[in-house]
Amino acid sequence: MKSLAVKIPLAVAVLILLALTLMPKVIGAGIERATIDNLLALIPPEAESQFEIRRNEFSDGWFSSSTTIEFIYTSIGTDAIALTMDFDIDHGPLLQTEEGLRIGLAYAVIQPSIRNNLFDIAIAELSFPLPDIKLNLLARFDQSMRVDMNISALNFSDATGEFNFSGLDANVDVASDQSAYFSMQMGEFSATENAANSNVLISGMTLTSSTAQMNDILAESRATLAIPVVSSTLPLPFSMSDIGMDYGLQASSTEDNFSELYQRIRVASIESEIPVSSFSWLTEIKQVNNELIRDYSRLLSELQNEINAGAETVSADFTELGQELYLLVLQNPLEFNNKIEANSYDGDHTAELRARWTGLSALNTAAELDINAAIAALNMTLEVSLDLESILRSPLAGVVDPYVQQGYLTIANSRVLIEASLQDSVLRVNGDELPLDQFF
Repeated sequence: MKSLAVKIPLAVAVLILLALTLMPKVIGAGIERATIDNLLALIPPEAESQFEIRRNEFSDGWFSSSTTIEFIYTSIGTDAIALTMDFDIDHGPLLQTEEGLRIGLAYAVIQPSIRNNLFDIAIAELSFPLPDIKLNLLARFDQSMRVDMNISALNFSDATGEFNFSGLDANVDVASDQSAYFSMQMGEFSATENAANSNVLISGMTLTSSTAQMNDILAESRATLAIPVVSSTLPLPFSMSDIGMDYGLQASSTEDNFSELYQRIRVASIESEIPVSSFSWLTEIKQVNNELIRDYSRLLSELQNEINAGAETVSADFTELGQELYLLVLQNPLEFNNKIEANSYDGDHTAELRARWTGLSALNTAAELDINAAIAALNMTLEVSLDLESILRSPLAGVVDPYVQQGYLTIANSRVLIEASLQDSVLRVNGDELPLDQFF
């Protein structure tokens, strides 16, 4: 019994040691293909034509390997951007990372470099070196992965001025189901040009975003950007604080195969020669047909293919796709809301525009579009509320009385008001009906 009790743990230990010895080689045998496949899996199908991945070289070892992958992105109307990434890969299951010992499929230290005509010209004109960029990738056994990026701090000064950058840290975590979370924190950035007596300061920046599926452009997603302070002295002296932007995409709560988008931009405090001290703008787009979004992405992809091929004329397929997209916009309903809030001349002002396009479902071709039917399908309301005292301190003071006399403005409770609507082909401004034929 004692002999058996000794042999079992010994056999287990031998098997573990054998696995730890053989697994790195097994993992290394498929690591190159897996790396490229994982990168390709992150690209939405609608954008695949804009991306190309090339393998330049691959060196396979027992416990480690290396490869160079070129990631080429060609945007519409611009030169291609080539991102070259040199991978030094450690094979799992035991991985020594910068955060200590980890268990996983592979760990890679990546050295990136960018090749682009405009980028190369801009870099050549710099009088100081670029900061160091460090990228690390951890691939886990569940097919998830995490990428960490660090851009080092950089401080430079000479007779012409100075440049200070506190560095940047970012990471993206992609789960096995392609859901992902991204986070970035940038330190202070400042630049001064002595000859022009000008400078620019960005006190820092944070950006977070998430998506339910990276390779689906219609997957639920969120993004938030925050900047504490941005200021400059020339050409227009200004300082803006508490800057933020929020973005979201989600499935419609009322209809299948429809989506909703929103975006909010806000600046809590503005100091400049422009008489606006705060600003907020909310945009909502509701009841967006998913087919419309996908066709729009496909249209951009086709346009990219036409440009890449050097076509001098637009192909018939591309023209047909554009006409289909235009018809789809006319046929389907769409809700579009905007709300702006601002403080100017020490007064609070708001403007809200709500528009609903009910769609022309019976329309078979764009050529059948009738202007009267289009007007009937469009419902709009506009509400503007301005602080009267601040308006009287502004350059608009002289037009208040004439516009009130003409009925374009009303005054109530120390507010200057505009209420306009287009409902059932009837246009009303401050309760008065205006004939539409005067605009056509």
